[in-house]
Amino acid sequence: MPALFSLESPDGFRHAGEKKAFFMSFRHSLRIPFVSRVIPLAALLSLALLSSCKKAPEEVPGKEPVSPPGPEPITALPPTLPDPGTGSTSSSSRYRPQTGTPANAEPNEQRGKTKDPKPTAGEKSSKEYHTVPVYYGTNRKPTGFQEPNEFYGVERHRGGPMEYGKINVSIPLHHTVGVVERPKWYKLEFSEDPKKHVVLLDLKTLDKDSFFDSVDKKTAEAPKREVLLFIHGFNVSFPSAIQRTAQIAFDLDFEGTAMAFSWPSQAALEAYTVDQDNAIWSVPHLSRFLVDLQEKTDIVGIHVIAHSMGTRVLTQALAQAREEGFDLKLNNVILAAPDIDADVFTEQILPKISGVAQRLTMYASSGDTALKVSQTIHGNDRLGLGGPFLRSLQGMDTVNATDIDTSLIGHAYYGSHRLVVRDLLNLVVRHLDPPGRDLVKGPLGEWDFKADALKETEKAEEKAEEKVEEKPTQESKEASAEPAERPKAK
Repeated sequence: MPALFSLESPDGFRHAGEKKAFFMSFRHSLRIPFVSRVIPLAALLSLALLSSCKKAPEEVPGKEPVSPPGPEPITALPPTLPDPGTGSTSSSSRYRPQTGTPANAEPNEQRGKTKDPKPTAGEKSSKEYHTVPVYYGTNRKPTGFQEPNEFYGVERHRGGPMEYGKINVSIPLHHTVGVVERPKWYKLEFSEDPKKHVVLLDLKTLDKDSFFDSVDKKTAEAPKREVLLFIHGFNVSFPSAIQRTAQIAFDLDFEGTAMAFSWPSQAALEAYTVDQDNAIWSVPHLSRFLVDLQEKTDIVGIHVIAHSMGTRVLTQALAQAREEGFDLKLNNVILAAPDIDADVFTEQILPKISGVAQRLTMYASSGDTALKVSQTIHGNDRLGLGGPFLRSLQGMDTVNATDIDTSLIGHAYYGSHRLVVRDLLNLVVRHLDPPGRDLVKGPLGEWDFKADALKETEKAEEKAEEKVEEKPTQESKEASAEPAERPKAK
């Protein structure tokens, strides 16, 4: 078939006939349905992207491979904003940069493992990401799949015992406070990379006695014999619950053991009523889990953070434990954006759980769109909604998070906003009372964030965004080979 275009011709066509034929074909192509035109273009674009990918360098015998440049280090927060864990690395941190498979892991103990865990074990790849071990208890039914992300589904484990285990989670060296880094399609990230994302590296199931023995031993080896237990809310999958637990523990630089209790949320917006039923069904399981944690270990401090619908599971589990004669003694109980009927909590739950924790704290916001929707559905005030619905109750510290930037939905600020993360650090790690934190007494007896702290946080956020946008220099690449000292919580 003769070529349509000619480089010798000024307009690229050999003669007028070919030019006319081309434009007639072009006009005809415009009549083709849009989808029929887009599919070939998409295929061509995919081929172009694949062809642009660089081939991995082949190993040369006798020559040591060259390691790729490390990620750009993120500096600590400015002195005006005490560091809650900026993502900068530290050789003395409990969450040491590790490789894909822990050195002390035994293959016969691991039931779940990420596909193609990389990098492989070796000294040269030992500084590519942090590793946070998370112990978990769940009443979700195992799916039968072995990959950590697919190990547990959304069904109840009816008639079966609670599931226990341990998961190692990666935190990137360039981690940003309050962010659970995940693959983003607009960055052409279609698979997990421990160097860039928060990833479930491996999963090991344990029987009940082995689990609590392991937690006790791990906590005894930590700087503080304390645990931080996270209970997720509505619309959360098992992997997301573990990832958030690791992120919070890392950002707080928590000096104990990170734990999670995951109940069978359907991880779907349309399954709100299903999640409500599963939350109530999970109450006795969490109650027993907390009692076992206190009675089967020598842990001296238990801090519990529950979010959204998870606060229903927690508060009713605490009430049930007391009704059954168990004397739970917790350090902190934190209700973050609680999706609880405010009247039910005030009149029926709070009197039953009073004294269970040394300090009971609740975070509320009038900008919480999710709780506004919940309030519309239920027809009654939600405990975590601020503004005219804000409640300041005796025996509970109410922190008003209305003035902070809580994004579009405004429901996950407890773990994603720097100022709230810092307040959690001051509460859980530094054991500070509200007057010693960035809080000031409000007109209703609540605690509001100080205006200067809000401004400092905004500036810190802007600087962090600027640093992320900057391209790493050769000095920063060399510096990333030896992680900078990470500020310790005083």
